[in-house]
Amino acid sequence: MVTRWEDDASVWSGPFYGANALQYRADVTAAPVCGRIITCVDVVDWSGTGTRDLLLSAWDACYDGRVMLWRQEGVHDDGTPILGRQEYVEGVRGFVTAVPDGDLFHLVSTSRLRSEVYLFPNTGSRGAPTFGEPIVLELEADWVKGNEYLHVARFADLDGDGVPELIVGTDHWDEYWPNGLEWNDAGYKAYDAADRWLGGPLRGYAYAFKNLGTPATPKLEKGAPLLTEDGPLEVYGQLSPAFGAFESGRLSLVAGEFWNVLHHCEQTGPRRFQHSKLVSGDNGADLPLDHCINIPCVTDWNGDGRLDILVGAEDGYVSYLQNVSVSGAPKFEHQGRVETSVPLIHAGVLPSPAAFDFTGNGHPDLVVGNSAGELMFYENDGGDPVATLAREALLTADDSKIRIAAGLTGSIQGPSEKMFGYTCPTVADWTGTGRGDLLVSDVTGYHRLFRNLGGEQNPPHFATPELLHWDGAPLKTVWRVRPAVTDWGAGEGQHYVALDEDGVLSDWRRLSDTELGEKRCLKWQDGSPIRFTVDVGGGRGRVKLCLCAWVMPGRIDLIFGTHARACVPDDPATGAPRNTTGQAGLFYARNVGTPQEPRFSPPVAMRHGGETIAMAMHVASPEAVDWAGRGTLDLVVGVEDGSLVWLKREDLEWA
Repeated sequence: MVTRWEDDASVWSGPFYGANALQYRADVTAAPVCGRIITCVDVVDWSGTGTRDLLLSAWDACYDGRVMLWRQEGVHDDGTPILGRQEYVEGVRGFVTAVPDGDLFHLVSTSRLRSEVYLFPNTGSRGAPTFGEPIVLELEADWVKGNEYLHVARFADLDGDGVPELIVGTDHWDEYWPNGLEWNDAGYKAYDAADRWLGGPLRGYAYAFKNLGTPATPKLEKGAPLLTEDGPLEVYGQLSPAFGAFESGRLSLVAGEFWNVLHHCEQTGPRRFQHSKLVSGDNGADLPLDHCINIPCVTDWNGDGRLDILVGAEDGYVSYLQNVSVSGAPKFEHQGRVETSVPLIHAGVLPSPAAFDFTGNGHPDLVVGNSAGELMFYENDGGDPVATLAREALLTADDSKIRIAAGLTGSIQGPSEKMFGYTCPTVADWTGTGRGDLLVSDVTGYHRLFRNLGGEQNPPHFATPELLHWDGAPLKTVWRVRPAVTDWGAGEGQHYVALDEDGVLSDWRRLSDTELGEKRCLKWQDGSPIRFTVDVGGGRGRVKLCLCAWVMPGRIDLIFGTHARACVPDDPATGAPRNTTGQAGLFYARNVGTPQEPRFSPPVAMRHGGETIAMAMHVASPEAVDWAGRGTLDLVVGVEDGSLVWLKREDLEWA
């Protein structure tokens, strides 16, 4: 089996930071439910009283595969459930869906970390489910490609015998990477001179395994692919199956894929379906979704007798697609994100926070970038308890919602990432107006200035983005790096700090609002250039920079967040965190140089509560800020799961 680098990482089992998570202020009584990175959704009567309870689960190859439950506590005016507090379902991991069995239900789980499906039998009673040790379901099938990852599984009765078959969606990457080289391999080349992708497509298939046993003790026959009139039913990677009988009364498959669409096709035989079409909106046009890697669930969410669709996605949110058709093919209206009445802050996934007092009330607000390419604004009114936040608002530029996306050619990881943005903002008075401007890098490696237009708007209002330039061309560096702005304590003008196109920490002097010059490479104390990994290509990015007077006024030190494969210093045998925690971390490097020539001592892994900080796989994004107005800098950190945590200075160690 081919193993991608994500799949070779350890499932997160490090310190828990939830107790330090920032919270909404008390008057925020509704906000989106928060899944984790890549969210699987199902609806189940967990309480045994006819409720529509929401069951979410996460991709354990990237995070920790936790399974979460929101119970229905009432009904909104539109018929949709009022959801309560988040609970954890213990002892179950991976993408999880429910298996009806009379008055009970069991849970079936998949994971790309294993080649088996797990069935967790319900050993409890109606309204009081408990789950025993998993039954391992070994799968044998006539695979279309072979070497397919298991993605999402559901049970559905396709042959009408009253015993649901196991339906498994898969994910196949072998043809995707050009010449078999991944984005962080030496020699990898994604596009030709005409920006044409040099690799192949992602592929996703679905398989049916007839069950000769019972829902509680399945006995599976050899599986075979679901078919259309053109051959095996296929979507663009990561097929996620869901089933329901819409207006025609015939069973239909709704399939998610890697891109931001859903497929729909009606059943014509036990394993056969019509040629799939994209799910359409109320106007009959294809209905695009907000993000990618979509995992649907078919359910009557508003209780009107028509089947709707809930969709979990990479960003951890769940979207509600209301069925608005009255006859014929189903049509849907995107009603937004499913909310809970007891919300937790979720800033998308891979959040990258930047702090600035935009409202002038003496309390730092937050602008947060994320994998979906959004910029989210959280107002801080200094409420009680200290530094709680208003509900998030999506920032706009020139009255259009800011949403940076790679498109088909903007990501080094190829066209599968067309919906990703990976926005990484920093805030500074870059234009000399006294207001906080946004400087943002992203998936493309370009760097954008969003001018703060001032006024009394809350959230703040920004102008159309402008690219920063260097040496006569737009500045283009490695991707997904949070830049930093500083005057190095000398008061001699602003400098822009980022990783350059080779992954070396570099400094440019600000020449004008959009022009940079006088590039220099920053160095360790021994004079060697500062690098953050031994990887090449896309492995060189992802670092989150923070420059601040952490220890001594006027001396600008470096705090940075890394991904799990980072290697600092860039020694393949000893560099951290690759050879230490193996998870994303935070590091401190003391400035031992001068304002005119900064140099940095060897980096030290920061600790919190006596434990080395370890924050899963993709990112740990720090912002140094006097968060509570105590006259001292703390860290607000974006964690991969979408939470923002406040790490108080007195709980941190950096020596």
